[in-house]
Amino acid sequence: MKNDKAKKVTSREYMMKLIYQSDINKESMEGKLDTFLNNNFEYISNRYEELRLQYSDNPNLELKNLEIDNVVDKEYMNKMCVALKENSEKINELISKYAKNWSIERMPKVDLAVLKVAICEILFVEDIPNKVSINEAIEIAKIYCDDKTPKFINGILGSVVNELSGK
Repeated sequence: MKNDKAKKVTSREYMMKLIYQSDINKESMEGKLDTFLNNNFEYISNRYEELRLQYSDNPNLELKNLEIDNVVDKEYMNKMCVALKENSEKINELISKYAKNWSIERMPKVDLAVLKVAICEILFVEDIPNKVSINEAIEIAKIYCDDKTPKFINGILGSVVNELSGK
């Protein structure tokens, strides 16, 4: 992903929402990314605009005629969809291993979607530092989950990173 923080955050949030939607509908994400993005374009572009204004020091920032490629990183999202499809078992095993007293079936679907995005990034997206994946997952959890979730997610992701680094 390039240096557009708003685009990165928007891509990550909507990746989480695609995973959530797929889990709720008990459907595969395969081949659904473009339809999902097109069906939610208005919401996605509004979120991107909100984030662009939040991260910008330019109060007169022009945000007209946006297209989907301006507001999300489809390459990142496609890469994530493939990695999630090919490695869902491994990702679920890591979540189960460190989510003490929680089964994946009982876990809130939004929490699970946030964890899947972060663990997938940690395992399969080399150009994103682990610390960034963890911090972004916590920020998403602060917006979309209950008050205790950020701590829960931080604990699981910290354990995953520790296991991978051999600590």
